[in-house]
Amino acid sequence: MDQPLVHKSLSQFIADQLRRGIWNRDIQFGERLLESELAERFEVSRSSVREALMILEHEGLVKSKTRKGTYVTEFSAEDRQEILELRTLLETYAFKRALPRLEEKHIEDLEKILERMKVKTTEKNWSDLFDLDMQFHHYIVKVCGNSRLISIYDSIHVQIRTFLAHLDQYYSSHESFYEEHRELLDALLTRDSNIIDKAVRQHIEYVEEQLLNL
Repeated sequence: MDQPLVHKSLSQFIADQLRRGIWNRDIQFGERLLESELAERFEVSRSSVREALMILEHEGLVKSKTRKGTYVTEFSAEDRQEILELRTLLETYAFKRALPRLEEKHIEDLEKILERMKVKTTEKNWSDLFDLDMQFHHYIVKVCGNSRLISIYDSIHVQIRTFLAHLDQYYSSHESFYEEHRELLDALLTRDSNIIDKAVRQHIEYVEEQLLNL
């Protein structure tokens, strides 16, 4: 599914680069981000860097400490637990609410995401796989049609993606990751709310078990 061309501001571009750095673990949890160093690195003004950091702070990825600077957020076990509990509540409801709204076009789009995911298994690219994971889940949440639920999910999806960056060590193979999502789509195709509820909970519970042991 092709993404529309979007012209981004400098601050959005910098935020994207820093976010990706955190996801790729080039930037570590708890690391200090210096405006002066980032301005030099990206060859931009400090005001553009400041705006980028504000974007990340809104997403919960960085924290600004008075007279101490800006640091990448260090998520506690309690933080991870809260996000995962919220994710379970939102996704189980959204997936079930999406069932009567799923049309052939939606299934085709989800199949395309899985096709791209399968390609990435051969490339053994965890970062792209996790991006596609979020795209798959986000797509179904949007189909549910509840604008407020979608808004809440949008507000936490960056943090969910951040947690996923640390899960590659727990999957036996790239293929098993793909198969999990194939099973989720198969569950959706049954259009049985009990089956999809169980499938979503099992999927998130595996993630929860690993994340809480980080």
